[in-house]
Amino acid sequence: MGYSTDYSLSMTPDLSEVREEIEDSDFAYAFEDSCKWYDHETDMRVFSKRFPDVLFELSGEGEEAGDVWRKYFCDGKMQSCPGKITFEPFDESKLR
Repeated sequence: MGYSTDYSLSMTPDLSEVREEIEDSDFAYAFEDSCKWYDHETDMRVFSKRFPDVLFELSGEGEEAGDVWRKYFCDGKMQSCPGKITFEPFDESKLR
C-alpha cells in the first residue's frame, strides 16, 4: 500500500527555467496529486545542487492528522521542519 502525501514546492527566486526543469523531471508527478514519493529528500538534494542559488521549500501533508512539514533545500543541503499544532489558552472573555 504505502503512505500518500500531498506535496507542494516553491522557490526563491522563482525562476521559469527552474520550473521548466521541474516539469521535465522524474518527480513532476508529485505535484499533481497525492502520491508516494519516498525518495523526495534524495531527489531534492540532487536537484537543488544543480541550482545552488535557489532556495526550495517543499511542503507536505500526509494521510494522518497532524502530519505536516516543510523541508528546505539549497545547494544539496536540507533543513527539515515538522509542523507544530498549537492551541490558544482558555479565555473566559471569548465565551459566547
